Amino acid sequence: MLDIKNSKISYAMLVLLLVFCSISTVGQVNKGITVKGKVNILNPETFKKYNWVWLYKGIGKEKRAIDSVKVNADGSFSLTVKSTKSGLYQLDILKWQTASFWSDQDVNIHARGYDTARTKSKNSGFVEVASKSTRTQLINTALYQKFLGDQEMDVLTGEMYAARNYIKKDSIWYTYLRTNGLIMQKSQFELWRLKQLINANQNNPALVYLLSMLPADKESEFFSAELSKLMEQYPQLEEAKQLKKEFLERAAIRNALKTGSPIPHIVYNDPNGNKIDVNSFKGKYVLVDFWASWCGPCRKAIPEIKELYAQYKERGFEVLSVSVDTDMAAWRKAMDEEKMPWTQVVSPDKNKTLNDFMIIGIPTLYLIDKEGRIVDKYTGFSAKLKTRLQELFK
Repeated sequence: MLDIKNSKISYAMLVLLLVFCSISTVGQVNKGITVKGKVNILNPETFKKYNWVWLYKGIGKEKRAIDSVKVNADGSFSLTVKSTKSGLYQLDILKWQTASFWSDQDVNIHARGYDTARTKSKNSGFVEVASKSTRTQLINTALYQKFLGDQEMDVLTGEMYAARNYIKKDSIWYTYLRTNGLIMQKSQFELWRLKQLINANQNNPALVYLLSMLPADKESEFFSAELSKLMEQYPQLEEAKQLKKEFLERAAIRNALKTGSPIPHIVYNDPNGNKIDVNSFKGKYVLVDFWASWCGPCRKAIPEIKELYAQYKERGFEVLSVSVDTDMAAWRKAMDEEKMPWTQVVSPDKNKTLNDFMIIGIPTLYLIDKEGRIVDKYTGFSAKLKTRLQELFK
């Protein structure tokens, strides 16, 4: 500790020393951090124009693009994040994968890039984000847990298909999976893991990213309490302010999407350019399925929906598939491949549609009654839908 009273350093020299330290610190902050990365598989010639990495700042609807860099032929890329204060940043990698990090330490990214699977899915696979930052490490841990959860769901879905194909010989296995199997409890287990990770990292501002991963509409009390604590601890955290703003906006929409409320009006174009009005289905129960050609889980749910459609079509059941694709060629190709025998439309404004229907992930399905009122909502295909239809068509 410096004893000013007894020190030989004059007051003027002390002021100069403090100014120098201040300038030095500002210089370090303004210097920013370096983000380096390697992409294993670049886009093929058809999508070559997307061999770029885009940098975004912020969270939710306020997230904005601030920089971009072309990926080199060997898959490497590098850019610098300059800011007067650290915060949450995200990368869009070749329009296939995303990565998130906190801008307080340098970052190294290792991504797969282009999806070579037959059924392609955006943001599938795990992007490795290495950094000395404990904030980035927390975000990466949460994303790795989500990745493992997706891998588990693939295995469980495969088991469900196998059981269904075996049902003619023995229905016990299929019945068990539909009622007490792990696939029915998995989402709850994932929620518990995420909440535990949040509870264990109370002093980390990157907690705001984990809170954004919560199903806030179902966990509103926990979400609100944790967000309030975070904002009290970090009152200047812009990401937290934005998260709260969007939560309040979504709460208002959620009240309008309660069971028994009329579904928001849908008048979208079908593949031939004809306008389809959801009100034209009145008199029937309708499953409104929000999906996209690039969504793997959406494509995997189609056989399940076909099964329900075949079973209940003659009894007053219809399906309306609403695509949130922005690539019309990809949408048409997926329809040709999947051969869905019900009405297809495409959203003219993906972001507005996702917001109006409080969609945080697809497939999202709304079951509406004969008067166009909401019966239930399902995030991801759920066996509960099958049970509900059995009750309605007894």
